Amino acid sequence: MSGPYEGIRVLELTSTVSGPFAGMMLADQGAEVIKVEPPGIGDLARFMGTTKDGMGAMFSTLNRNKKCICLDFKNEEDLSVLKELVSTTDVLIENYRPGIVKKLGIDYESLSQINPDLIYCSISGYGQSGPYKEKKVYDPLIQGTVGIPHAQNIKSPELIRTIIYDKVTGLTSAQAISAALYQKAKGEGGQYLPISMMESALYYNWPDLMMNHTFDEGGINLGELADLFEVYETKDGGVVLIIIANDEVFSKFCNVFDLSLHLDEKYNNLVSRIINKEELTAEINKVTSLLSCKELENKMDLEGISASICNELNEVYKDPQVIEQGSIVEINHPELGVMRMPKPPASLKGQGSFPRSLAPILGHDNREVLTSINIDDDTIQRMEDREKQNREMLASLMQATEE
Repeated sequence: MSGPYEGIRVLELTSTVSGPFAGMMLADQGAEVIKVEPPGIGDLARFMGTTKDGMGAMFSTLNRNKKCICLDFKNEEDLSVLKELVSTTDVLIENYRPGIVKKLGIDYESLSQINPDLIYCSISGYGQSGPYKEKKVYDPLIQGTVGIPHAQNIKSPELIRTIIYDKVTGLTSAQAISAALYQKAKGEGGQYLPISMMESALYYNWPDLMMNHTFDEGGINLGELADLFEVYETKDGGVVLIIIANDEVFSKFCNVFDLSLHLDEKYNNLVSRIINKEELTAEINKVTSLLSCKELENKMDLEGISASICNELNEVYKDPQVIEQGSIVEINHPELGVMRMPKPPASLKGQGSFPRSLAPILGHDNREVLTSINIDDDTIQRMEDREKQNREMLASLMQATEE
């Protein structure tokens, strides 16, 4: 076995992050995920960020354990191939802008006529309707709409330095698809699942970020949850300490360093500590900055005070806890050398070794996939010739760019 979704076929008509993330999760759990890319350059994520020998690092993580075919939806023959695939498919994921799939004739209404049991997941930025539906959406736009920059810094709004809602939407979509597969297994058939980045972000943010905006009237505002956290200075970096939320913990911290801050009326209760947080942080930094990160973490661990060293990005996979858990897998790629990627957080029965396969080159699985649905050899050969010509063209362009 390769996991709980062995035997489930997923067509992934997506690009960049949110759709591929959803497909990655299903593929990691054993589904046969067939990534359908346009001929030429395919998914733009193949060339985004750090690349090596024509393979993007982000793409290689998001598209592991998948097969890849190339179809040109402006070509009637290719469109017929897609519809033939749909008849054998359990799940289809797409993240085109609203309205595009309707123009192409591959919307849910059209494809459910071919396969009534199809689970069709449409991922969009702002949803399938409304004043923002036509926007060309990127993660930072969603961050802006749901208030993230203001939450980071009221005086000078800042974005989070990760595409958090692309990934949250991928998680949300994969979970919704799982629930739909469960309903299908109970005999309830297929369904349409419109998932937006905006609604995924709101769902994700609400418990803590929006807790002070949940009650329409009344309620006592004790500050934002994030006000309870801080990175304190050390000689060689920073350490996260959770010390101001609890009076007993704050007093214990002060006793460790022979401080009397917990006796000062400006800091002797939670509300006062939050109100005077900037000044308090400066006072704490005076003592923490005399220690190294490791010295401070060890001292806090001995006292049972929550602490964590702030790893630099190139130290994350070297962290002893990450190593002990085997959280990061190193793979010897036959062409790219050693690669690192995180294993799935949940290890389910029958999943076997990870990963089953590495991110495919564009059109790598045309013949295998199309033969399985009895597409004639002339059509497959035409596609293989097209992909070979495209690869040669891209190789020449990249070589010229490097020179």
